[in-house]
Amino acid sequence: MIDLYYEKTIEAINKVHDTQKQNIAEAGRIVANTIKGDGMVQVFGTGHSHILAIEMYGRAGGLVPVNPILESNLMMHEGMRKSSGMERLTGYAAAVLANVDISKKDTMIVISQSGRNAVPIEMAMEAKKRSLPTIAITSLAHAKSVLSRHPSGKRLFEIADLVIDNCTPIGDACIPVEGTPAPIAPLSTITGTFILHSIACAAVSILVAEGVKPPVFISANSMDGEIHNLEMFQKYRGRVKF
Repeated sequence: MIDLYYEKTIEAINKVHDTQKQNIAEAGRIVANTIKGDGMVQVFGTGHSHILAIEMYGRAGGLVPVNPILESNLMMHEGMRKSSGMERLTGYAAAVLANVDISKKDTMIVISQSGRNAVPIEMAMEAKKRSLPTIAITSLAHAKSVLSRHPSGKRLFEIADLVIDNCTPIGDACIPVEGTPAPIAPLSTITGTFILHSIACAAVSILVAEGVKPPVFISANSMDGEIHNLEMFQKYRGRVKF
């Protein structure tokens, strides 16, 4: 079964690469323009999707001007029933965003496997109200199989300016096992991480080609890494959490 999960993972990543490369490249262009314009990449997800917001932030080899929007009530560490209930609340995204330093120079990335719950949907809506380019990372197979939980009736992929399909199946898990009530082995964190770092790779390539030095972190555990990173934080003082 380990080999099967490996095969499913490679298959999903290959599908993302083959079918979403153009959209990832476009997202890279948006991010590059954001960085050139002194903006921030705002990243948001609820439940397990918040892991991907963290993945893009403060990462060795990752972009510096990234702000993960992390709301405790929407994360898993205070209980999954609580976070699952909270992510369905209409109006909550606006309250969360009211406490975030947002500029029209910024870009918003919203991550949601199903794209059906109110908070991720409204986070995209709120970003668009503020004229931010809005990128969604979601499972189109999953999203198109379910109804929205938002009063608008819309799902995340129907709101965002640019949609990147994470190419995972309905329910995320990919291996049916006899004797279990549902498939096991989810894929969205793996493909989501691949998508986010691919966006960063595309953005860096564009910046370098245009003669702009990309703001990238170095591992704090490497020689001179902390000094370099401190300089990066100083450059983005007040906007990048340190």
